[in-house]
Amino acid sequence: MQLKNINNAPEVLYTKGNIELFNTNGIAIIGSRACSRNGVILAKKFARELAVHGITIISGMAKGIDTAAHQGALEVNGNTIAVLGNGFNHIFPKENIYLFEEIVQKGLVVTEYEENEKPKSDYFRERNRIVSGLSIGVLIIEAEYRSGTTITARLAKEQGKEVFCLPHAINDKYGIGTNRLIAKRDAKLITNTKEIIEEFDFLRYSKEKIDNIENGKIFKPKVKEEYQQVFDVINLNPIQVDEICMKTKKNVGEVNSVLMMLELEGYIEKISGGYKCTTDRK
Repeated sequence: MQLKNINNAPEVLYTKGNIELFNTNGIAIIGSRACSRNGVILAKKFARELAVHGITIISGMAKGIDTAAHQGALEVNGNTIAVLGNGFNHIFPKENIYLFEEIVQKGLVVTEYEENEKPKSDYFRERNRIVSGLSIGVLIIEAEYRSGTTITARLAKEQGKEVFCLPHAINDKYGIGTNRLIAKRDAKLITNTKEIIEEFDFLRYSKEKIDNIENGKIFKPKVKEEYQQVFDVINLNPIQVDEICMKTKKNVGEVNSVLMMLELEGYIEKISGGYKCTTDRK
């Protein structure tokens, strides 16, 4: 297990799920809680593409980028590990209880805190060393100025792990932290999954596996049940709100509310001709 080799390794870990995932190669995907919609899309994209190569996706099950990373791995039936800053009886954030339950069934959840320990800010900082410690590398999707994400990047470097960052526009507040890490040479600038995989001699990149995601052969979006009817009528061809209302027999208010959530979660995007899926799902 990678975690055995770090300083200040946890004395005990409580687990739920498949402990065999401790013996797999993992990439941590992290970023801001208050992230952008594009950040969600990219976190899911990289998680899916790394997961189909047999790489376990590790994150902290927080709001934003963490949640998207776990979801992306699960969408392609990949492996994922969630590291909590609390005990199992106090899942945080509360809205991730269903994600927690799914990861327990299909992946692994770990914490160094007893089951009744409530979340604390110090616990989240402490768990970051475990997130990076379990990984062979860390991918930072977004990081604002003075982001806690950059602390994880520092921990990863101290642990001798590779750190990767996505570049951002200079006026993008969500990319101030990532751009600074790249400028200081504390992280490697990458723009695609292949560049990450090729950093490791024991991993092999497969374009076929990426193609299988993009053409919908293995990508299975996991939207909430209450969004499914609207999502089912959206594909790669733009569709307008009035047509969605007609096909689903829902009013404009209901449809717009669901569209907003699907867009925030990275499943669809708004374009000039209406709405379309971000990835083919034939």
